[in-house]
Amino acid sequence: MARRAAIFGKTRTLLALSVLAVSLSACGGGPDEKKGDPDFERHLAQPLPLNKVFTDSLTPEAEDKADWKVFFVERAGLLSVTVHFDRLDANCEVFLRDKYGAHMAKEVQSNNPYIELVRRVEPGRYFVWLNAPDLKCSSQYSIEARVEAD
Repeated sequence: MARRAAIFGKTRTLLALSVLAVSLSACGGGPDEKKGDPDFERHLAQPLPLNKVFTDSLTPEAEDKADWKVFFVERAGLLSVTVHFDRLDANCEVFLRDKYGAHMAKEVQSNNPYIELVRRVEPGRYFVWLNAPDLKCSSQYSIEARVEAD
């Protein structure tokens, strides 16, 4: 009887450890830990200093379907965000969002490598979201944000 209780106890312990291991492996590597795409959500937006050109890429086949950039405007003025895609017909989407992530402007790139979003803005934090709606949008790009003060 004692031997049977010991075997049953070991079996329960192994079962509990197995359930724990499976549940822990399911928790790791969630959406906040996408490897190779450090800026795929707004809270992970990469800084985009004004008046400087930066290069990045969208590669949806490698799970890099979105890039978020954040920048700060110190004086009210006319904001221009210019994006140049290396691929002419990539069909990528570019959105301008306010500090809350609310939509301000959108352009879809089609048969023109340039997209320009222009809006009058007040001082504050702004985001640019570059999105690959499908595999066709696989392209390197250059991006620049400028503000002409009032």
